[in-house]
Amino acid sequence: MPTPTITTGYTLTYPPISDRPPMAVRFTVAPDDKGTWTVERQAHGAAGRILGGDQPRRYYGDEAQVRAEGAYRGLVVREVLHLGQMLDLALDPRDIRFIDGVPTLDGMDAGQWLDAVGTG
Repeated sequence: MPTPTITTGYTLTYPPISDRPPMAVRFTVAPDDKGTWTVERQAHGAAGRILGGDQPRRYYGDEAQVRAEGAYRGLVVREVLHLGQMLDLALDPRDIRFIDGVPTLDGMDAGQWLDAVGTG
C-alpha cells in the first residue's frame, strides 16, 4: 500500500445474494493534522442508508501510520473472506493482495471479482 498522506478508501459492494437487501461496506484510513491515524468500517444499505459501523480505531505516535495501514488491510481482508464464505468460496487470506490500497483476487479488484462470481 502506498504511503497515504490523505484519506485512502475502498468500498466493497455485496452482489445480490438470495433475499438479502443491497449492501456495501466502506473502509477508510486517514491522518489528521495532528498525526493521528483513523481507520473506519461503515456499512451502507439501500439508498446509501447507514446500517452501522465499528467504532473508529485511532492510532497515535511514531508508528501510527504503519499500524493504521495494517488495521485497514485486516478489516478489508476479513470482509472479503466473509463475503467469499457467503458465496461458498474457499478463500484464504493469502489469496487477497493489495495494489495501491485496493484488495485484489487473481489480479482483479476483489469487489468486481466477487460480484462476477456471485452473479455468474
